[in-house]
Amino acid sequence: MTASDADPTAELRVRVSRFVRAPRERVFEAWIRPELRRKWWGTGRPEGLSVCEIDARVGGRYCMKQTGSCDDSADVGSDYEWIMQGEFLEVDAPRRLVFTWDVNHPNEPKTDERVTVDFREVEGGTDVTLTHEGILSGRLRDGTERGWTKLLETLGEVVERE
Repeated sequence: MTASDADPTAELRVRVSRFVRAPRERVFEAWIRPELRRKWWGTGRPEGLSVCEIDARVGGRYCMKQTGSCDDSADVGSDYEWIMQGEFLEVDAPRRLVFTWDVNHPNEPKTDERVTVDFREVEGGTDVTLTHEGILSGRLRDGTERGWTKLLETLGEVVERE
């Protein structure tokens, strides 16, 4: 689901949620431990992540690299190297992660994007809610929403199996 249309900045924000049948601590760890992140991040691509570095502390950085086309909106070939990187602004285990988000989208200016992931313990598992703010265009917003929705789905499948 996306943010409310009543909010004038709604077109610049994506909010997606997923219920995961796993303890909150395990779901949180899947975000901050590289060996776990590799299991669910971009699993629809056969090549996986070529780089996955995560220093999950305030001021720590992360960097992930993956080669391949993203979707039709990105207009890149299968040999394009995507670089996703940023800095952790808040690490409140196992409740919340907040980090900057920078992706080398071709022909798009760099922006100050921010991602907040909330992990709420509920009966039978964890509600994960991700909010991505600072997106420049509707086209990027739509691709971002599809991407995060798929990633949370895959996260759930992987963590629930473990």
